[in-house]
Amino acid sequence: MVDIDGSFGEGGGQILRTAVALSAMTREPVRITNIRAGRENPGLRPQHLKAVEAVGLLCGAEVEGLTAGSAEVSFAPGKIKAGSIRVDIGTAGSVTLLLQAMLPVALKAPGEVVIEVFGGTDVSHSPTIGYFEHVFLPVIRSIGCEVELEVQKRGFYPKGCGQVRLRTKPWNHPRRIELIGREPYESIDVYSTATEHLMKQEVAERQVKGFLMKISPMHEVERVMRQYVPSSSIGSSFLAVAKYGNTRLGACVLGERGLKAEDVGKMAADALLKEMSYEAPLDQHMADQIIPYLAMACGEVRVSKVTEHTRTNACVVNLFGQGIEIDGNRIIKR
Repeated sequence: MVDIDGSFGEGGGQILRTAVALSAMTREPVRITNIRAGRENPGLRPQHLKAVEAVGLLCGAEVEGLTAGSAEVSFAPGKIKAGSIRVDIGTAGSVTLLLQAMLPVALKAPGEVVIEVFGGTDVSHSPTIGYFEHVFLPVIRSIGCEVELEVQKRGFYPKGCGQVRLRTKPWNHPRRIELIGREPYESIDVYSTATEHLMKQEVAERQVKGFLMKISPMHEVERVMRQYVPSSSIGSSFLAVAKYGNTRLGACVLGERGLKAEDVGKMAADALLKEMSYEAPLDQHMADQIIPYLAMACGEVRVSKVTEHTRTNACVVNLFGQGIEIDGNRIIKR
């Protein structure tokens, strides 16, 4: 059994999610202790519990300690299987963080996997579903993964109630990942989303206005999508995507009370321009997300910034004998 101290490094829920995903992928049982020990509400929260439960369903795992507030979980995986899984987080817990744990496992199934998830699609401390759809998925499709996503309803804090469906096919022959340089710049796409409650205030339009004030005329914006969506809670979300021949960079910002809609767009512009200035093919948010796929396929990627979150994720993967190396802003699996 692999033993992991859940308080090391970044010390958050990502340790737990990565640990159970790698356990399922390698068929090695794992025990995680001191889960989120340094956080304000230590132990398993509902969204972490659901992630472990969901990965367990994919591989028929035997799980101990799966209760709210638990500081220790043991996870003994079985064989990964194809089929359909429905997961209701029950709160505004992040849909994308749950999918981060489930997706690499689903890709190792012997057949098609369909995952339906209910929860928060646009919530703090996690990639938005827009980033997942327009940045993360294009990158992993470029390395040969077959994944389809349908966003059926957006979910904002505090109620969540968003709904997405993910469909995967087996990634039977992973090819070596090489993302060292960026191919020529193409353009920028913008996705400005607000709930129908904010239509009169023209929040979606004002977020775009703030973005364009910062980004033009330096860079061409090819596509601007403004939408108002039904949702159980009021909220807004803004995503800007810089497109290159072989990759995507993204910057997403959530609207919040007291923050002007125009400032949401300006913040996204500043974040995207900073990512573009590094000249790396992967942004800092993709850095930790690509690690499980490097573990499966080997290769080398260059990222804009290696965060503590990324280093922690690499350490967890290496506890399963994967040999991920970080050299400057390069992440390598030989």
